[in-house]
Amino acid sequence: MLFVFFLFQIGACGLTPIKKSATRKKIHTKEAPELVEIKTPKKVTERPNEVIAASPNTKLIFSSNRTGNLEIWIANLDGSKPLQLTDNINYESWWPRVSPDRKKVLFYRSPKGTDENSYDKASLWQIDTTGQNELELISSGAYGWLSQGMADWSPDGLQIILSASPKKNTWHLYMVDSNGKNPTLISKRKSWFVDPSWSPDGNTLVYCAFPEDYDGAELKHLEVFTSDLEGNNEKRLTFDELRDQRPYWSPDSQWIAFETQIQPLYWLHGKWALRIAQADSGKTIELINDGNVNNLPRWGPDSSQIYFHRLKFHEDKNFNLWRINIDGTNLVKIFGKSSNKDIQVDIY
Repeated sequence: MLFVFFLFQIGACGLTPIKKSATRKKIHTKEAPELVEIKTPKKVTERPNEVIAASPNTKLIFSSNRTGNLEIWIANLDGSKPLQLTDNINYESWWPRVSPDRKKVLFYRSPKGTDENSYDKASLWQIDTTGQNELELISSGAYGWLSQGMADWSPDGLQIILSASPKKNTWHLYMVDSNGKNPTLISKRKSWFVDPSWSPDGNTLVYCAFPEDYDGAELKHLEVFTSDLEGNNEKRLTFDELRDQRPYWSPDSQWIAFETQIQPLYWLHGKWALRIAQADSGKTIELINDGNVNNLPRWGPDSSQIYFHRLKFHEDKNFNLWRINIDGTNLVKIFGKSSNKDIQVDIY
């Protein structure tokens, strides 16, 4: 029972107490003096949804329960013309990731009634962006894994990086072929390795892990790291002693966006901020920290905006999709009714 609860904490909800103030304004610099001070966030002005011009073949893909269970949906960048991609009432379908050629979508499935963080019951699937040729790539329990999740395509579409649990209370990074075969262990040291994704050139991985000198399992110690594709030349980017997760590289290679849990044990979800770090130096800027839940940042096509899912305490009953400029301006709700859960957006 303890293990299931621990896995649940990997997702958006955080229940691990920390002794940090919710209004903390400076990145911890004891180990990394090169990090910059976080400025007091600008007051974010929310605006009604607006239609923006979409690049050719550029859309949103996300998971939503608007038909009852979680399914994968596609829509324009402004949220218009939503189209349901998957349709199976026996499962919850979540974590969509579009292939670089925009022809296929990776996603996870877990049994109906579970949630989007049910890694111990998850299987990895693939479907064409036309809604055809649905195929299971990695079944639940394959390769002896107790849990799996967080898959992401390589930029050339030939490989997939993911996290999996080979034994209780342990997570590692694995590389598989695009068909889910031939798993190769990437992470080298004893730690938790979660939330992997790729640099745009395909030569570097970014992920979250515990520091090398930490021997424990408190999620508040998760930090952002990079390494080469063999797991060597590891570099630590964040030193904030807060729970950092879901790092994702900007298309222009300049920035890595990630989420940070500012205050756990607040209405079960905890308060989460979005931050961006310079990929070369690790200098960090706080993008939005408004006392709500801001999760899973994904870059827009020109690296000027970030799309994410968000829950406003005392106002929303569920998560919806939003976007924001990387200078912290123009926070816009794309779409979503309070009765629906719209989460885990990706761009293609």
